[in-house]
Amino acid sequence: MSKLMVFLAVLAAAHAQAEHDHHSHEEHRISVAVYYEALCPDSIKFFTKQLYPTLIDPNLGHYINLTLVPYGKSTTTDDNGQIKFDCHHGEGECRGNKLQACALKHIEDGKNSEGLGFNKMTAAFINCLMGTVERKANDTKYPTESCAQMSNVTIVPALEKCQGDAEGSSLLKELGEITNKLNPKLTSVPTIVFNNEQKEEESKLANDNFVKALCKHIQGTKPMVCNGAAFLGLNSLLVLFALVSYFF
Repeated sequence: MSKLMVFLAVLAAAHAQAEHDHHSHEEHRISVAVYYEALCPDSIKFFTKQLYPTLIDPNLGHYINLTLVPYGKSTTTDDNGQIKFDCHHGEGECRGNKLQACALKHIEDGKNSEGLGFNKMTAAFINCLMGTVERKANDTKYPTESCAQMSNVTIVPALEKCQGDAEGSSLLKELGEITNKLNPKLTSVPTIVFNNEQKEEESKLANDNFVKALCKHIQGTKPMVCNGAAFLGLNSLLVLFALVSYFF
């Protein structure tokens, strides 16, 4: 084997090991909270085109501790226990927000998938709902059954029961309370918050290029997808320098 081939193999192995080490430690993950709505076109675009593809990327998904908050610009009224919602895109969106709230609660008991900061089945289910729903205002019907089959969710009756009764309302009310605690207050959806610090410029960047926004928060050696060599960590650069000096 030539010196060049040995050099490239060693460098690739060193970088792969660095990425593996990051993936195996929960403390390296970045908290990402997404405040959105079930029928908002911008929310649908962000979830299906930016967020979900990043979640299923084997080089990036491990870095994310995800919190989904499907409430957005809704409002809640509680009249002696009678909880009612006024949602940004009508009553049909309220049902969608409740369905997602129930999914977050009940799919695999709301637990994260092993080695990840989110639940893979829940993310796939919600992505399917967002990507395939036909928006018809209050007449909107959600493809619950087909999305459940696609994402291997087997608790459709439980989700539909939750969506239609007091539990769904209670869960959505809680999401509204979380949303209303944002500082500054939510003014647009989706709003994306990194590491519990809401910054308008970061949210705008994430809406346009979520990977770029995420990569800014990854410490140390960054995945190659973060624009390749421009994002190599210090350790990788030292290894590169040493190998170049040795072989060349």
